[in-house]
Amino acid sequence: MWSSFTYHEPSPTSLLILTSWLYLLNLFGWLSQYILSAQLLGQILIGIIYGTPLAGWLDESWEEAFVVLGYVGLLLLVFEGGLSSSFSQVISLLHISLCVALTGILLPIGLSFIVIPLASSTPLHAFAAGAALSSTSLGTSLSVLNPTAIGFDLRRTRLGTALLSAAVMDDVVAFVLASILKVIGDGAGKNSEIGKNVGRTIGVTIGLGIIILPITRYGLLPLYLRLRRGTKWRTATWGGEPLLIALMVCMFVGMIAAAGYAGTSPLFGAYVAGLACAYIADNEETENPTNKALDVEVDGNDSTERGRSYPLTRINTFPGARTASSSLHLPNDGLFHRNSTQSTTITPNNDYDCIAAPAPTLRSAFHHFLTPLLEYLLIPIFFGSIGYSIPFIPLWRGRIIWRGIIYALLMILGKAFCGLWIVLWPSIGKGIATRGKTSWKGALFLGSAMIARGEIGLLISQIAYNTENPLLTEDEFLIVNWGIILCTIVGPLGVGWMVKRWRVSVTDGGWD
Repeated sequence: MWSSFTYHEPSPTSLLILTSWLYLLNLFGWLSQYILSAQLLGQILIGIIYGTPLAGWLDESWEEAFVVLGYVGLLLLVFEGGLSSSFSQVISLLHISLCVALTGILLPIGLSFIVIPLASSTPLHAFAAGAALSSTSLGTSLSVLNPTAIGFDLRRTRLGTALLSAAVMDDVVAFVLASILKVIGDGAGKNSEIGKNVGRTIGVTIGLGIIILPITRYGLLPLYLRLRRGTKWRTATWGGEPLLIALMVCMFVGMIAAAGYAGTSPLFGAYVAGLACAYIADNEETENPTNKALDVEVDGNDSTERGRSYPLTRINTFPGARTASSSLHLPNDGLFHRNSTQSTTITPNNDYDCIAAPAPTLRSAFHHFLTPLLEYLLIPIFFGSIGYSIPFIPLWRGRIIWRGIIYALLMILGKAFCGLWIVLWPSIGKGIATRGKTSWKGALFLGSAMIARGEIGLLISQIAYNTENPLLTEDEFLIVNWGIILCTIVGPLGVGWMVKRWRVSVTDGGWD
């Protein structure tokens, strides 16, 4: 007798719940983006309403499945963040990213010892609370930098690169702290066991970051460029953008598997895979000048007054659709201010024929095939799963509320101080003569973008609360969750307000 899953038709109730859940995630995401410039807040709200905290319409098996599916979306979002970055900028800004990351880790842990008088905690419990708030939500950071949401791409600027690199470092360290807390909480807190876990995670993280450089430079890049020199792959049914997607999937899956099984965060593996693909894409654009951006002149106050010209950002489209950007094959990076009241003129370079488009690239393949899947399905599900992971009802107890708000304010300050490095950092290149006068906008932006905790903070707090010997009491757990929730709300709201008010001028002072 063989075994198989028994297929049955879903009930009308299940179908209505699922379809309304998926639609409302997108609808409330759009509304919160339009009103608050932070689409994730509406999606988190729908997760709270539909999930366990309130209505409980989603079965537990559905919630578990959505957590996995949403995390796949998070990994793809992190991969896209690496792919959209400039590899050379990541290397050149590694030192300041490290300083920002360390500030964002040490200050929240230090300030968390305020929890001791607030909730009669022990130093170990205060450390566990600080570990949960030391992370930076990489998914939230990438979501607020989404060019389709804000109208231009900050990810390829120095400011965006420093932010994403610091957020990745924070999450890797948070992953180390989570391993430590699990060992201590399960009663196996021997120095050798903790040292083994910490050493393994740190060693694997550094090792993957180092080994990917020669592999990409001397292995993947020559093979890729050799493939590009042929013309058959462009016209074959198995070639073109689908083949580029397959290559990126192999890189993506391979690095996630290497990171996860070796003992570090899969998020780090996804980011490194994206950076490797970015390195290949940057070298590809260097060797193929026909793939460079067409000149774009933008008539608008935000761009013309500063004498800048930026290529088009990505335009949402379903796979295979032919749009203005896809027919011209404009690269989907750089900064570009989109506004319905502005007029845009596209001027081809030299004698280019606009119809004779260059070959597709790794970035264009990702944008055409995977961006719609991410933005309309996987990312809404991810933030919805964050919503029903919040213990919503128990939070509303008087003695928990005021303590949670005080703790959240401290945690907001702990990450906001990260932005000071933008003002204090010595020479980074152009625009340094005025950095002290103009880079304060970038400092406020970076500090606000680092505030959100999100998924990693919830994960660490759950680990600390649910171990064999709990490292957080119920009151401490709820106070920590207040900090996570308020930080995840305040951070995107602050970033949205700044981007709406200052636009690309947040990168002034040499951070563009």
